Amino acid sequence: MKTFRFRLPLFWKFSIAIITIVLIFGSINSILIYNNVQTALQAETEKRALFIARSISNQITSHILFEDFISLQNTINSIKEIDENIFYIFITDNKNNVLVHTFTNEFPLTLIETNSLKENQSFNTQLLLLKDFNNEVILDVATPILDGKIGTVRVGLKETSIIADVQKTVNIFWIMVAAFLSVGIIGALIFAKFITKPIITIQNVADNIELDQIGKKEIPQIKIRDKFLNRIKMLFRAEDEIDILADKFNQMILRLDKAYRDLQNAQSTIIQSEKLATVGTLTAGLAHEINNPVAGLQNCIRRIQNDPSNLEQNIKYIKMMETAVDKIERVVGNLLNFTRKQSGDFISLSINEIVENSLLLVSHRLEKLRISITNNLSADLPKIKGNKNQLEQVFLNLLINAIDSIEEKNQFDPDCEKRIVFFARKENDFLIVNIQDTGKGIPKNLLEKIFDPFFTTKSPGKGTGLGLSVVYNIIETHNGKIYFESEEGKGTTVNLYLPIDNKLSAPL
Repeated sequence: MKTFRFRLPLFWKFSIAIITIVLIFGSINSILIYNNVQTALQAETEKRALFIARSISNQITSHILFEDFISLQNTINSIKEIDENIFYIFITDNKNNVLVHTFTNEFPLTLIETNSLKENQSFNTQLLLLKDFNNEVILDVATPILDGKIGTVRVGLKETSIIADVQKTVNIFWIMVAAFLSVGIIGALIFAKFITKPIITIQNVADNIELDQIGKKEIPQIKIRDKFLNRIKMLFRAEDEIDILADKFNQMILRLDKAYRDLQNAQSTIIQSEKLATVGTLTAGLAHEINNPVAGLQNCIRRIQNDPSNLEQNIKYIKMMETAVDKIERVVGNLLNFTRKQSGDFISLSINEIVENSLLLVSHRLEKLRISITNNLSADLPKIKGNKNQLEQVFLNLLINAIDSIEEKNQFDPDCEKRIVFFARKENDFLIVNIQDTGKGIPKNLLEKIFDPFFTTKSPGKGTGLGLSVVYNIIETHNGKIYFESEEGKGTTVNLYLPIDNKLSAPL
């Protein structure tokens, strides 16, 4: 799965982190504050409403007993006018009949049953939503008069003030959150600047280092935080991880310089050794492939000399000599093409031709060890795009490794199966080539190291450890992939992913 990457400066990372943290904790605290403040105010409002209701109950008892409804109405009206948060007051008798109320219009009869007192209940509070009065939220309190013997006082207080107070508290809190955010973003800008400036210095030095100039000119050293605001020399400073990074980077540059010089000195020797090893393998194949036809040529010449007048025999031997010469020419030409330095241009190639040329170069070892080759590559495989010389080197190295593995296994198990199989299939934009062998296999703990330079599982003196490293680099250059599957004692499968030449398959 491809990872989507994009550039995000440290300032924005710090800012996003600060904003996210502040908003999360701000939201949580806002909810907690809202609930706590609302609960506290609700409790105070209930106490206040209950006090008003009981006060009214004490004041109107005599009016109800003497059925002085005018004084009763005046009393509740005056109390309602004193407190603007009182939405209504009404009095009911012990049969729930409304005696007086403060509603200017018709009394809403639904209020009577919405908050009824049960027997022996001293008071009851309930939140009501009055849809007939613009969805007003009301805290309704019911209090009995003389233990409910002569009636009940009902008082409704508006919840608007409670909601407003809660909202005001939450708004103040969010103003504080915004202030913290502003301070945090400014701090993030200063902090990011303080961190990124040394990092940018390190980056600029790293960008200006060129490997081909190492050893030829002085390597730049990183210097950070020598002056405050780039003007005032700092007499003392507390070093942190950035300073340690700069020092380690300077040390790394020095080690790189030394290592690169040592590598340059050893490179020519290593390359020459690898060339000699490859040339040795190819020379043995060349000698074997040429000696057999040469022996045939000598035999044909000897027979023609013995009986020069036998025209029919001579024609037969001349054809055999021509075949032998063609084989010698093909082997030598293939070797010359392989060893000749070619351009790095990528062209359309047939995988079958590459495999056949590689097999021809190692045919003497295949015959000597009696290793059977099963070539399951079909003739209609799509063309690939690449460098012929480099891909032949890939298959040659892989074949040599497979042959060496089978040879080592054969030393311990003379009756072992000796076989190399080629498969190929198309998958999306790749041609996948599988090379299976029945060699000794590779231990699982070594599979991750096989592409490391100078790493080899062969016996001492039989390999430089550069073959698979070269193979890996060539496949990477071709935008392909390579990986090994192996089971110790049973063999190895090499999986090659080579890009298909899509220009050939594109519609005209």
